[in-house]
Amino acid sequence: MGTVVLMEKWPVLGRHERAAVWLRVWADLGRAPRTMDAYSRGLAEYLEMCDRVQVDPVEADRAHFARYVREMAERPSRRGANVISSTPRPRTRPTGRGRPAPPGSPRWNG
Repeated sequence: MGTVVLMEKWPVLGRHERAAVWLRVWADLGRAPRTMDAYSRGLAEYLEMCDRVQVDPVEADRAHFARYVREMAERPSRRGANVISSTPRPRTRPTGRGRPAPPGSPRWNG
């Protein structure tokens, strides 16, 4: 799926040059059409939220991104249960250096 088609499908991508460049890079790297479609849809939804709250996506901070994630979690999915809220989280514990310890490691106390 070419970037031109993706921009026709999600016009917001055409209004943000950096988004178009980013998608072109992934397409040039040979990502599968469905992968490109998913990347484009997610990016378009984020850019639409940025437009709605009037923030430049490049200048957006953690609070803006948290708002986007919250909106995604609260929005009903087209396929039933919301993908974000129904996806199991990996069980990890902090290692003391800011990195999680994988299950089964000596530092794991789950």
